[in-house]
Amino acid sequence: MAIVITGVGVKSPLGCSFEECMKTLEAGTRCVSEIENFDTTGFTQKAAGEVRLNGRVIKTPKEIDRKAYFLNKCVQDLKERTRATERFSPAEIVFNTGGGVDYVDIDTYYRTRQFTLPAGSKLSSHYKSKALTEEIALKNGFLGGVNIFMASCAASSQAIGTSFRMVRSGFRKAAVTGGSDSMINYINYIGFQQLGAMSSCTNAPYACKPFDRRRDGTVLGEGSIVYLIEDSNTAIREEILAEIVGYASTMDAYAVTDPDPEGRSLAEAISMAINDAGINPDIVDCVHLHGTGTPKNAPAEYSALKLVFGERAGTIPVYSMKGQIGHLIGSCGAMEILGAIYSLQKQVVLPTINFEEQDPSAPLNVIRNYPLNMKIEYLLKTNSSFGGENTAIILKRYNLGNG
Repeated sequence: MAIVITGVGVKSPLGCSFEECMKTLEAGTRCVSEIENFDTTGFTQKAAGEVRLNGRVIKTPKEIDRKAYFLNKCVQDLKERTRATERFSPAEIVFNTGGGVDYVDIDTYYRTRQFTLPAGSKLSSHYKSKALTEEIALKNGFLGGVNIFMASCAASSQAIGTSFRMVRSGFRKAAVTGGSDSMINYINYIGFQQLGAMSSCTNAPYACKPFDRRRDGTVLGEGSIVYLIEDSNTAIREEILAEIVGYASTMDAYAVTDPDPEGRSLAEAISMAINDAGINPDIVDCVHLHGTGTPKNAPAEYSALKLVFGERAGTIPVYSMKGQIGHLIGSCGAMEILGAIYSLQKQVVLPTINFEEQDPSAPLNVIRNYPLNMKIEYLLKTNSSFGGENTAIILKRYNLGNG
C-alpha cells in the first residue's frame, strides 16, 4: 500500500490548471508584478503574485473573498478531474485545508469610518472562512469531516500531512487537501510592511530573492490548491502524481516571527519525517526549502540541514518557489508541492528564480540559471511559520511498474 497524490485543482500565479502550472515552472516565468487588485498608493512595496490565467491577472470585485472564491473553483476542478465523489462515499472523504486571515473591508472603513461586512454576509468576518469552507465541503459531498489549519505559513503543509496520516491509518479512504489564501488586501500589506518583512526592492519581478546574499525581504502572493490523497489500491494508476511517505510537524515558540537561528526544531521535524518514511537521510536526493527571501530565513534553514545532513548540507541541491510566485502564506506549502511533483516527474531540480549570489552565512547548493538533471527518488519539502512551527514532508517518485 502506498499513499499517493492523484489529482490537482489549482488557481495560482503559475496558472489555473495543473498543466499550465507545470509549463510555467518549466519556463521559469516570473509571476510577480505590481498589484492589480487594490490601490497600492502609500505602500512602499507594490508587488505580489496574483492568480493568473494564461498569464493575465484575474480581477474580482473587492467584496469577493478571493480565498473562498478560488478554493471553491479548485474543488470543482478536482472533482471533475478525479471523479472522487463517484469512487468514494461522502463519509469516506475528509476535507483538510490551510487558510489565512479573513477579509476585512478596511478601504470602506478608512473612507467612511464605519465598519461594514461584505455584501450578503451575515457572519462576523472572524468566522466567515470557517462557514464558507464548511459550505464548500457540504455542497461537494465531502462529509468525512472538515478541518481548517491556521498555522500561517505551515498551515497547508499541516493539512496535507494530517491527510496523509488519516488515509494511511485507514481513518478515511480519501482526503481532499491543500490550502487557500490571499494576501492581496490592505490589512495584510499594512501588517507585513510594519513587520519589516517586505523586500525594499521596487522592481517587482525581482523583489523576492530566496537565499541570495542581497535578499532583504519577501513579497506576498495568493493562490488556492487542493489535492486528492488516497491509497494506491483505490487510485487510477495512470493518474498518480507522487507518493507521500513521511510527515512531521514541530513547534519551538522561539519568537513570534523570527526563526530559531540554530534551526533545531526544523531539524527535528526533518528527522522525524525521515524516520516516518523509514529511510536514511543519505538517500534524500534534494530539498525544497521554505526560502522566503528574508535575511534570517536562509541561515536558519542551513543550520537545520546541517544538523540533519552534516556536510551534505552544502552539497544537497535545494530550491524555493517563492522568487517566482511570492509568499502565499496559508497556501504556500501546498502550492510548493507542485514544484516537488515537477522535480519527481521530470527528474530535475529547478533553478531558484532571482538567486544569483551565494550568502556566506548560508552556503547552500542553490540551483541557478538552468535546471539540474539528476536522479530523484526521495524529496524533502519543508515549511516554517510564525511562532516557530515547522513541517517536513517526504515525497517519493511513484513507479507505475511496481504493481
